[in-house]
Amino acid sequence: MNSYEKILQYFNFTPKEIDVNMFIVNAALVIVMALILEMTYRRCAQSLSNKSQFAYNFVMVSLITMLIITLVGSSVALSLGLVGALSIVRYRAAIKEPEELTYLFLTIGLGLGMGANQPIVTIIAFLIIVSIIWIRYFIRPVNKLLAYNMLVSLSKPKPGDMEKVIGIINLYFPKANLRRFDENTEILELAFRVKVKNLELLTNCKNEILKIENSSVSFVDIK
Repeated sequence: MNSYEKILQYFNFTPKEIDVNMFIVNAALVIVMALILEMTYRRCAQSLSNKSQFAYNFVMVSLITMLIITLVGSSVALSLGLVGALSIVRYRAAIKEPEELTYLFLTIGLGLGMGANQPIVTIIAFLIIVSIIWIRYFIRPVNKLLAYNMLVSLSKPKPGDMEKVIGIINLYFPKANLRRFDENTEILELAFRVKVKNLELLTNCKNEILKIENSSVSFVDIK
């Protein structure tokens, strides 16, 4: 076969036949790994968002990615069509924390690896990554302080309200860490990570913040 024939074969727009049995096996492996990753995320992640709701999408994202890669790999025409489709449809997710993005990339990676029909490499890489996550989770330093996510919400905020909240937080928790900040004309939301020795400090801080008009406070145990 000369070079010209190889080029024509490469740009053959006729889709290749997909091995259905292999696709089913790869899909089953993807589902199992995505479920393991979902369990790992719910147990080990420190995200402020709803873990169950976010992790619920892992199986679907990995399967969809696998399907797209499998179909695209069977035909150059389909790959060109995918480029055109992505120029029209844009998928946007409200990812606000690096940890969420890391797990989402891993989920997509599972679909990419299995869609490219590389199960051995994908499974080995997945096991290594998940093992590292669990090892770091169990060797995490033990802290005698109680850790909470403190969520402060102000409806129809006035100028200076944010400075008041931050001032109160710093007064009771000098080492408080601001994790999230959302603001528009209707609402102001601040999320802090605080560590305390007793719950009395949380109560006193909450009472001070509630003196600000239209404010609400909630605490979520990080564990």
